[in-house]
Formats: sequence, structure tokens, C-alpha cells
Amino acid sequence: MRSWILAGVGMVLALGAAGCRAVPEEVHLTRGFADPATPYGAALARYTRYAELYNGLDTVAKGWATWRSPELREALVESSIAAYGLGPEEADRLRAEQERAARRVREFHLALYTPARDWNDLESPDTLWRLSLELPDGTRLAPLQVVHIPKTAKVPVEYPYVSPWTREYTLFFPLVEGRETHRSLTLVLSGPLGTMRFRFGPGRGR
Repeated sequence: MRSWILAGVGMVLALGAAGCRAVPEEVHLTRGFADPATPYGAALARYTRYAELYNGLDTVAKGWATWRSPELREALVESSIAAYGLGPEEADRLRAEQERAARRVREFHLALYTPARDWNDLESPDTLWRLSLELPDGTRLAPLQVVHIPKTAKVPVEYPYVSPWTREYTLFFPLVEGRETHRSLTLVLSGPLGTMRFRFGPGRGR
């Protein structure tokens, strides 16, 4: 083990000393899948919002919500095709699956942290929270389904804000007239513990 460690340290020092010289052929460099400099990472930043809720100085909840918009789906598909080296047939099938999904529902990924485990159970009929999606005209839509996502190695790769202390959900809302027509939306998480709002729209930052 010691020899492996020393070899690794030696390689790092050699790379540093090499300066602008070419990286050795056996060393491969890559960006993270969701790095902001990649197409998917840039889309993820545009369609992700963060919100916090406090009771005085005490944390009630922290959340990260991503709107899986048609643009985000497309970026995820193309990045996945490149990452896995998919052939034309598999690539077309993946694109078709995401296009069909975008036509059926409006979907969000939500990672939620709460200090009390009993407060983080959005999929439960007895949850303290109420989820809704607010449209620009004030209409509020109830979710069609709330699904808890078990932790896997893939989830934090696609959503880097996921941590060991968050629980993850997929939220499904209906499309008005069967189309993804609104560019400004607010995901609302409310209840006796307070209210969190994740506002999506042109010009809004994370």
C-alpha cells in the first residue's frame, strides 16, 4: 500500500513539475458530469433553486429543487449519450423516452434536509407539508405523485447538491392543456412548520 501511495504522490509531483508539458498518455482528465462548464451542468444551474427555512436561529429545512424542463432533459440526454458512448439506436431510444416524459407531466427533483427525520416524509399521506405548483396567473396545482428516491451512486452525480443528510424526491405535476407552456413557476412547500418557495423563471438565479 505504501508503494502505491508513494507512486501516486510521485505522479502528482511529476505533473506539477511538468508545467505546460503534455499529460502522460495513461493519465486521463475529465470534468465532472454536472460541472457548470458542461452543457448539462449549465442547464442544471439554470433550472435549480435553493431555499432555507428557519425558526429563529434554528434550522427547519433546506431544499434544492430542479425543474426537469425540456431543455434540461435534452442536455441530460445528450450528456448521457456522450458519457456512455451510446450508439445511434440507443441514443434515439433515450431521446424518445425523454420527449414522451416531457409531454406527459411537469417534473421536479427535490432534495430536502430537515434536522428531524419525521419532518422529511413528503411521500407520506400524514406528512406535515403540502406541495403545490403556482402558475403565473395564481393557479395552484396539486402534485399527481410524490416519489421518494432511494440513494444510489448515480443520483449525486446528476444532482451534486444531494448529500448524506438530504432525502430526495421526484415530484410530478399535471401539464395545463397537456403542454409545457409556462416559463415562470413557483414550487411551494408549506405547512405548520413554515413555507418554502422555489421560484423559477427568466432572470432568476439559483
